[in-house]
Amino acid sequence: MKRYSITTEIKAKNLISALAPIDSEIEWSELTGTEKTHGIMIWGFEDKVTPILDEDEQPTFDKDGMPLVNVIKGTTYNVDVVWKGEQPTEWEQYEINPLTPSHTIL
Repeated sequence: MKRYSITTEIKAKNLISALAPIDSEIEWSELTGTEKTHGIMIWGFEDKVTPILDEDEQPTFDKDGMPLVNVIKGTTYNVDVVWKGEQPTEWEQYEINPLTPSHTIL
C-alpha cells in the first residue's frame, strides 16, 4: 500500500478519475478499486488533533467533561492505493513514505 499526499482536492479527483474505466459512471469519491488497483482509500484532508494539557501535562476538559483539544487543519488531500502493478508515473510526485504499520502489507 502506498500513501499519496496530493496538493489539492481537484488534483486528487483528476488522478483518481483517470484510474476509472473510460465508460464508467462511478463518482470519483466512490471509486474503491479499478483494473490497475486492488483498492483505493480516500482520506481527504486529515486534521491533526492533540489534547490541551495542563501544567502537570494532564489532559484538560470542559464543563461537560469533554476533552479540550487543538485542531490543526490538514493541508494536503490524502489517498492510499494498493496497486496491482507499478504505480503510474503521474502519481510518483505525491507518494509519501508512511511510518505507520497500518501502511505495511505482509
